Amino acid sequence: MAILKKTLLTFLAFFIIASCVTTEWKPTTFYHQDNIQVTTPVKGEHVVVIYSTSWCYWCKVAKEWMKKHNITYVEFDYDDPLVKKKLKAFADSIGYDGRLDGVPIFRINNKLFVGYNPEQLLCEIGRSKCSTSKLFTTWETPLKQ
Repeated sequence: MAILKKTLLTFLAFFIIASCVTTEWKPTTFYHQDNIQVTTPVKGEHVVVIYSTSWCYWCKVAKEWMKKHNITYVEFDYDDPLVKKKLKAFADSIGYDGRLDGVPIFRINNKLFVGYNPEQLLCEIGRSKCSTSKLFTTWETPLKQ
């Protein structure tokens, strides 16, 4: 009986190792040393990083809109001081000198965009032509249009 168990375990181990060697597995998500999650986009698609807060109306609207349009996004809590610090460091590294005092903030292709602007988001991820687009304010909502 012991010989059968050893043989079975040896065969199972060999099968697992052979499976791992022959598989062309590629991760879709990985972590950097600074614990910022990075998602690999589908070919031709871009990952949108959104910096939002729990109390922000436009953040909720933007996330709902991105889900509706199947846009891959990664969310960070802007109320977290460490996230703000890393965002500021990123902005400095790309030479961004605009404001970072409002949410939502979007990061696409090493560019930063402050405020919810669905036309600009579609343009930046390559789903529509770029044009002069409108930044929505608190007095109007894109959901009513």
